[in-house]
Amino acid sequence: MKLSCICATYNRPPTYQWLLEEAIESFLRQDYADKELLVLNDCAGQELVCDAPGVVVINVPRRFSSLGEKLNAGIALASGSLLTNWDDDDISLPWRLSMSIGRLADADYYNPHAYWYLDHRGLHSDHQMGVCQNCSLFRRSAFDVVDGYPHSSVNNDQVIHERLSRHPDVKQAEEASLQAHEWFYIYRWGVSPVHLSSRRSPDTWSTHIGQMPVIPGRYVLRPHWKQEYVSTTRNALGMSPYLV
Repeated sequence: MKLSCICATYNRPPTYQWLLEEAIESFLRQDYADKELLVLNDCAGQELVCDAPGVVVINVPRRFSSLGEKLNAGIALASGSLLTNWDDDDISLPWRLSMSIGRLADADYYNPHAYWYLDHRGLHSDHQMGVCQNCSLFRRSAFDVVDGYPHSSVNNDQVIHERLSRHPDVKQAEEASLQAHEWFYIYRWGVSPVHLSSRRSPDTWSTHIGQMPVIPGRYVLRPHWKQEYVSTTRNALGMSPYLV
């Protein structure tokens, strides 16, 4: 079954281009085969290019009014019946898609409710968990029935999570907690100055981001990881890096 990953990005090159490249590398390392990654770039003046298999870069000449509208547009262009958000500054471990599909089973919405947290102090497993919608998996039919993301940059993950988890026509995946060694998502904090989640007024901050200087050009994306994140998580748990 085709799975589409939607990666919304804006004005990463050249200084923070490596974040997007690591996100793409995370996609390429997934052990699920029938997949695509749509990279939706709406930074006027910046053309992103990537020839990696399964990666489709869509350069839009005008910025979307909100992150929610941008994600909805990416999903409208996707070809998969299974959908997931793919943040451009986080890391997904290679079993994210396959494990999510296994946990979804015949349901419509799966949320792992757990992830690694990486900040300037290092990798954490004992932090308070957030909404986790950015690492969830849902069917297109469920997305359609709840009318997608709100046309806003404020708590769009919280809103669609509530829509998906409360709608009577959206079947929830069975509750089954992941063990720490099964966690497949690394949520990064403080890696760039444009993180919406760190602002009290995300919509205002999103507007400010759109007014920041843009270095125009054609940027070729070269997917890579700056470190072996599977080994990093295993080391944090005191486990063998070869145990997945």
